[in-house]
Amino acid sequence: MNDIERLLAIEEIKQVKARYFYGLDHKDWDLWRREVWAPDGRLEVPEAGMVLEPFDTVIEWVSQSVGDQVSVHHGHMPIIEFTSDTMAKVIWAMEDRLYRTREFPLEDGSTYLHGFGHYRETYVKTDAGWRIQSSQLTRLRVEMTKVSGMPGEGA
Repeated sequence: MNDIERLLAIEEIKQVKARYFYGLDHKDWDLWRREVWAPDGRLEVPEAGMVLEPFDTVIEWVSQSVGDQVSVHHGHMPIIEFTSDTMAKVIWAMEDRLYRTREFPLEDGSTYLHGFGHYRETYVKTDAGWRIQSSQLTRLRVEMTKVSGMPGEGA
């Protein structure tokens, strides 16, 4: 991979992650299937003791776990290391905010979560472009509270 190809690949990987966050926040699982994940995608969330595979299990768990929440996810400052012309290891700094209703709270009854951490991911270049093959979410800090008046709740 020459320098120009490397820069293009970096930008393509950034676009994949942007679509990941957009798809997650808008619950657009078709976008995830088409433009984000490799068919053999795998998601790991160690703090929840979860390893999800095959990819259909990832979609099923994520779509059920987000329920009616409103979420805002941000990824920052990727560290991208190409292990070959078709594989990359990427670490993303992340921040997320999850807003839940009282009817669908987080496990401890909280309705608001503010998290900070990292995604450690592998990307593979497929015929359709770069895709996430595996993703591991680890959080450095989580702030959870019970808040009233969340989106979708009555006054």
